[in-house]
Amino acid sequence: MRRLLLASCLLFFAFPVFSQSTGSINGTVRDTADNKVLHQASVVLLRAQDSVLVTFTRSNAQGQFRLDSIAPGDYVVQITYPKFVDWTDKISLSSGQSLDLGNVAFTLRSQLLQEIVIRSGSAMKIKGDTTEFTADSFRVRPGATVEELLKVLPGLQVNSKGEITAQGKKVDKVLVDGEEFFGDDPTIATQNIGAKAVDKVQVFESKSDQDQLKSIGATGEGSKTINIKLKESAKKGYFGRVEGSTDFDKLVNGKVMYNRFTGNQKFSVYGTKSQINTGALGWEDRNKLGIENDYEYDEISGYYYSFGSTDEFSNWSLRGLPNSYTAGGLYGNKWREDKHKLNFSYLYNRLGTNNTTRTVSQTTIGDISNYNNSVARTEGLAQQHSLNGKYEWKIDSLASIKYVIAGSFKKNDNYGNTYSEALNDNLDTLNTNNRNNEQHTEKRQLDNVLTYKQLFKKKNRQLVTTARLTLIDDQQTALLQSVSRFVRRNGPPNVLDSLEVIDQQKRNNGNATNYGVKFTYNEPLTELWNLIAEYSFNQSKSSSHRNSFDKDVDGKYTDLNPTFSNNADLDATSNAGTLFARYTGKKLRMAFGSGLSAIRLRLDNLDIATRTTYNFTGFTPQAQFRYQLKQQEGISLSYKGNTVQPTLNQLQPLRNNDDPLRIYVGNPDLKVAFNHNLNLNYNNYKVLTQQYTWVGVGINFLRNTVSTTSVVDLETGKTTYMPVNVNGNYNWYLYGDWNSGGGDKKLIHEISPNASGGRTANFLNNARNENTYYTFSLRYGLRYSLDQKYNFAMYPKVERSISKSSLSPDVNNNYWVYSGDVEGWVMLPAKFELSTEVEANIRQSTNRFASNRQIVWNAELSRRFFKEKTLKLSFIAHDILNQNIGFQRTINSNFFSEQRYDLLGRYFLVQASWTFNKMPGK
Repeated sequence: MRRLLLASCLLFFAFPVFSQSTGSINGTVRDTADNKVLHQASVVLLRAQDSVLVTFTRSNAQGQFRLDSIAPGDYVVQITYPKFVDWTDKISLSSGQSLDLGNVAFTLRSQLLQEIVIRSGSAMKIKGDTTEFTADSFRVRPGATVEELLKVLPGLQVNSKGEITAQGKKVDKVLVDGEEFFGDDPTIATQNIGAKAVDKVQVFESKSDQDQLKSIGATGEGSKTINIKLKESAKKGYFGRVEGSTDFDKLVNGKVMYNRFTGNQKFSVYGTKSQINTGALGWEDRNKLGIENDYEYDEISGYYYSFGSTDEFSNWSLRGLPNSYTAGGLYGNKWREDKHKLNFSYLYNRLGTNNTTRTVSQTTIGDISNYNNSVARTEGLAQQHSLNGKYEWKIDSLASIKYVIAGSFKKNDNYGNTYSEALNDNLDTLNTNNRNNEQHTEKRQLDNVLTYKQLFKKKNRQLVTTARLTLIDDQQTALLQSVSRFVRRNGPPNVLDSLEVIDQQKRNNGNATNYGVKFTYNEPLTELWNLIAEYSFNQSKSSSHRNSFDKDVDGKYTDLNPTFSNNADLDATSNAGTLFARYTGKKLRMAFGSGLSAIRLRLDNLDIATRTTYNFTGFTPQAQFRYQLKQQEGISLSYKGNTVQPTLNQLQPLRNNDDPLRIYVGNPDLKVAFNHNLNLNYNNYKVLTQQYTWVGVGINFLRNTVSTTSVVDLETGKTTYMPVNVNGNYNWYLYGDWNSGGGDKKLIHEISPNASGGRTANFLNNARNENTYYTFSLRYGLRYSLDQKYNFAMYPKVERSISKSSLSPDVNNNYWVYSGDVEGWVMLPAKFELSTEVEANIRQSTNRFASNRQIVWNAELSRRFFKEKTLKLSFIAHDILNQNIGFQRTINSNFFSEQRYDLLGRYFLVQASWTFNKMPGK
């Protein structure tokens, strides 16, 4: 009995130990120069927390090694071989995991480039769809920001607006240590955090938790996310930046940021006052902390058209002279061994603008052309409050909960006066229009996402459940006052034929309640194969009440104008299921499957008491394959098919006369569209030389895509247009990037070819028109730097645009664009620094438009003070040649236009900038 009791106790106490399966680590040690395996390399495994030796081994004659019976935990793997650079990496091993390190590349110390700091094997690592750069391996000038660091990373480009492109795709989110930094406002991080504080920069596909499970699809339709990992020393104490500049007359620009780290807590505040930009705000309208896109949910909620959604706070889309304020705060905390994480932020934006836009356009129908000239003067004031929060709770080793909330309140006030004239082929006047538009818009939106993740004892079995709720409320009042004068067609030129006067008030009210739930389950079939099943239910209840009122006899806006009014309610419901298979091998990774959705729309036209029901079936086949040719070389192929539903704004039978000479009419008979997308990508990185190659090509075929049919009255110059379904549309694209390698005292070459094209169809005066277009460009980059002395970079680019319309095949719409950037920095005597940049755009003339040349030249003379060079005094000259004028050329089918609008021109500023930090030991 005693023996039985003793054995039971031993089994009881031993159970927790044996319930955690041990794992293993294996790999192959290889010489990168001669491509030979290394025999008898020393492989040591250390415990990460205290560097205590756990076990060791040596590689065999084939260069292979294996460490068995390793308990779950965090470790450091250290591999050494005589005359070669040591290889060290941190790893995490889960219960029962067999970790394959693959080919471990070794480099001879004699061949090691002096300017490269080797960390975990190289300055750059590619693993799956994630590219990781070691920041200290890329030289930037003293005091450089993260934005300047991104410019020298292979495959990344940052334009003058702060917009980032990575490997040919737009970056829609920038994280700091895996967390949002003031919501999705990327430039707050890139333009205010110093490059010296950065440890790693990671670039990867934007994916939700469910997409990561399936290893397929992206939340941002092929967009990228950048994660900035700070050095541990930068996450203790505090650091910040204070900056101010003025021309002592009209322009003032100020910026302040303060970041403090206390244990696991972080606290940041941020504020700007600027009359030269929008306050360095992000280019994305979705200013939500951690709100991931969801295809089925966004598709249903996308039926509602929010007339309060605009992107005023983007430097990229800025038109006019700005006067902006921003202020915000961020707090983050982790406690109880990081089982609880809290992150929330508040941001206030205020932007006032004044702008004048001049537009010249031409519409060609067969042998007849109409010309339009307009001048629009606008004043705007946009304000926004954003409050975002995220809480994560790791309940135990198998279960976790994440709750994200994002609320915003936007208020816009706009006033505009527009004068336009329409001319015929003989340049005789057809009509003139003078109108005033005033708008006051308020939008309130609240997003909620609750995610529950459940792991199981069986390795890789996982269940993810997501529930969403979105509330939107839009209110808009507008005033339209318009006078149109129409000239007699068959009589003496410029003789008045008729007069059209509009004096209306518009009251637009809209709201939407969207909710949905999604279940994603992953079942491991073998070590290599997984099966993923998913089901989602989503519903959207929305209303769009848009009414126009004329003046009554008392001069008040009370007479409803039914022609330009419509009140509609929409109820949209979808049920969707998907099934995917995923294979994860050493060389080959693939996932494929399909989804099927049933969508029902009920559109109630309240004005005539009718209900229209639509039933759509959505089919979403998807597949993705990636083959790892070598450790840093791979090729991937992906296909995605998805339905595209018409929006409520397109379905609602409303005539919109905001521009009385261009009347928009909704179409309740639209059908669902379908898109086929095929992508092929190749990447290669050579560790020793840092040479980098990236190539991507893709094509989209569209069926029943929504286009327009336009009817142009050649007698009056009026245009009425409506959305319609068309077939035969497609587009394709190709992008690439080759970088010769990095380092000081080395000429770095970069070649970036890009090409795109396609065909779009529309209808013009009931005749089908097909517009075929192509754009080819080649960008060449050349960089050279000498640490602490000088650096320069130049990026010339040539572009060719070709388009042809089936209704006007003899019209030549082709033109060249020559553009480029030149940047330079040099350390002068007495520790003065001179930096300059030139951005040039030269557009060739066409049959319709003259050539356009724009050269924007900026320069800065500065000097740093104090021991750590933390104070910087500068003299800034912007647009020295005074050519910074907004320009946009559009050639689309039979429509051609050029716009010129206001941007801030030449100015001179005196600026003081102080960066400060207090870290341990300082």
